[in-house]
Amino acid sequence: MRSPAGVLLVLVAIPTVANLAGGGPTWIWTPSLPMPLLRLVTEAGLLDIWLVADLLAAVGVLGGLAVAATAVAERAVAATLLALVGAVSLAAAATGAPLPLWYALAYTAGLVLALRAWRRDGDVR
Repeated sequence: MRSPAGVLLVLVAIPTVANLAGGGPTWIWTPSLPMPLLRLVTEAGLLDIWLVADLLAAVGVLGGLAVAATAVAERAVAATLLALVGAVSLAAAATGAPLPLWYALAYTAGLVLALRAWRRDGDVR
């Protein structure tokens, strides 16, 4: 699994570099969040958690955790992290935000490559 973990690391680095090249760490999802949904998140008391998750994804920490989970054979954790960031980024990109599309593509590609490697290794049926 060393090689797929390396591929995942590269795929995580792509969105991180894209984010940092924009002048430093920035939110990737929040600017794309429709105002009614942002209002619901705020009223539910989840804004702080949302912003922390948004920034962690933006600077590659969530992807890094997925790579670490892959390295220690926590396949479900790795797949969940990659799928979650990919799905949320794809939803944000659907609103017209260009940066989340890079995240969606990178994390989704990482998930697909990981699943293929795990299947090849006999870890996923």
